Amino acid sequence: MPAAPRPRKIAIVGHLSRAQVRREAERLRASLAKRRLEIRVERELATALGQVGEPIEALARWCDLMISLGGDGTVLTAGRAMAGRRGVLLPVNLGGLGFLASAESGGLDDAVEAALSGAWRVGRRTGVQTSVRRARGGRDKRHGFALNDAVVRSAVSYAAIHLRVAALGHDLGHLVADGLIAASSSGSTAYSLSAGGPMVAPDLDALVVTPACAHALGSRSLVLAPGSAVSVRVISPGPALLVLDGQDAVELTRDDEVQLELAKTTVRVLENPDRPFLRTLQSKLGWQGSERRSL
Repeated sequence: MPAAPRPRKIAIVGHLSRAQVRREAERLRASLAKRRLEIRVERELATALGQVGEPIEALARWCDLMISLGGDGTVLTAGRAMAGRRGVLLPVNLGGLGFLASAESGGLDDAVEAALSGAWRVGRRTGVQTSVRRARGGRDKRHGFALNDAVVRSAVSYAAIHLRVAALGHDLGHLVADGLIAASSSGSTAYSLSAGGPMVAPDLDALVVTPACAHALGSRSLVLAPGSAVSVRVISPGPALLVLDGQDAVELTRDDEVQLELAKTTVRVLENPDRPFLRTLQSKLGWQGSERRSL
């Protein structure tokens, strides 16, 4: 993976409800401006700071580097905006778990310095591409992108959904479950993992398809190679949803069909050499326990 070019156009996005994010965003903006870098702030965050900003989509088209300040939800929002863009994402955790972050709040300045100097390498994260084919002549919705996962589920809380699933050119039958999760490698450690799916290293391109709370004991995850697509048809009579990264939703009705596959576009993310994938699993998710607990 190549080293990141030294950025000149910096975008800052952040979680609006966190006072620490607002403080650090203002401090960071002022500090970078003194270095004669061009700084722009996401519109809603800028408004909270008493400034004028721009929509995140416009920032993603413009910037060399986007710095996200907040938790994993902020990273997912920024990642979807940066999909297919030339700029690089630097996610810094000023929130809760921060599994997707490259650095913690205490390392913000060091992480920014590494990004500006080109010290950290750039990794590519593959997302999930979705399209919806309407059964009743409605307008099709295409090119939805999720960095972590796309989920087909009932629009009613705790209601099971009935789905017809096909993959690799074969009908896989009738699935009754809380939903069906299609995750990227990066997203394999999120909802899919909680539903019993495998952990996949983020540099391995794979589509992880996991039923959520299936009503059959034999329903297990399916890991597919790039170029493979999963087709999901809603056969429940009630309303359903296609949810992208737990944030954006598309309404579905009976016989609507969703196609899920690995996206051809990627998100360029700065990788912290002191925060490798397996160490993050240990520190954030408690993977494999600890030496103290094992003895």
